[in-house]
Amino acid sequence: MNEANVLESAVKPGPVDLRSANRREELKTDHSKTDGYFNLISYIVSNAISGEIMAIENYSEMVPLMPSTDDKIETVKQAHEESKHILMLASLGKRHDYVVMREIVEPQWFNIRRHFSTAVANKDLPACLIIQDLMTETMAIVLYRTLQRQGDPDTAILAGNILKDELEHLDIGLARIRSLLAEDPEGVNEALKWAHHRVMPELFSMVSTSCHFLCDRLNIDCGALSLGDLKTDIDQIRVEALDAYIETLDKADFNPVVTAQLIESMQSYGGTPAMAGSLAN
Repeated sequence: MNEANVLESAVKPGPVDLRSANRREELKTDHSKTDGYFNLISYIVSNAISGEIMAIENYSEMVPLMPSTDDKIETVKQAHEESKHILMLASLGKRHDYVVMREIVEPQWFNIRRHFSTAVANKDLPACLIIQDLMTETMAIVLYRTLQRQGDPDTAILAGNILKDELEHLDIGLARIRSLLAEDPEGVNEALKWAHHRVMPELFSMVSTSCHFLCDRLNIDCGALSLGDLKTDIDQIRVEALDAYIETLDKADFNPVVTAQLIESMQSYGGTPAMAGSLAN
């Protein structure tokens, strides 16, 4: 069986597995998890899989831009690790008896892919690295930390395992960007501004329990989804995401004058909740 067939069989909904159903009932009883919780996790995991699919496509498209053979090999390895995450997330859905999507559904992911492809066409390696290794990875880290902290035991363990890979990918991206900044600080800071205004609105718009098409595809009521099932809320997640993004920009050694302006601009699309205003100072 080839990798595509393995992926499809891992994600594709099949007959009801009584062991999965029993496991779900155990989780509901032992850990006070409701059907609303599993609907929320179905939504979150499906979006996470979309992000992982996009990451595979991004890393694969970026390989020819990498400056050395070792860099190319490392980038291919990153793509392979993201493919493993898809299988892990899909397996979680099967064990807990909820449906997950095996394809990108929400338009924000397609928009980010389009911007990434534009950067590739422009041979703008800094913009590619910023979009995938910094921005997208930072948001993934926030997501998996939330699931590790508030998910049921099985979900928390899996999220923690994926989180280790995402943190490693972020470190790789930070090292790459620092190296490019040392060579061309003005060009890399311009790449940051270009990527920020196109990608961050899309990423932050997905810090939400509303969607365009995904809920219909999953056959769940989007209006009934609540992050309260994870003992958190939208504003708290947005604050954590903003804080993580600021920390990433700081670790990458971007010009603070540039990053302060970018963070301030996020108010125009709800990227900075009122309670997070001090983080931009």
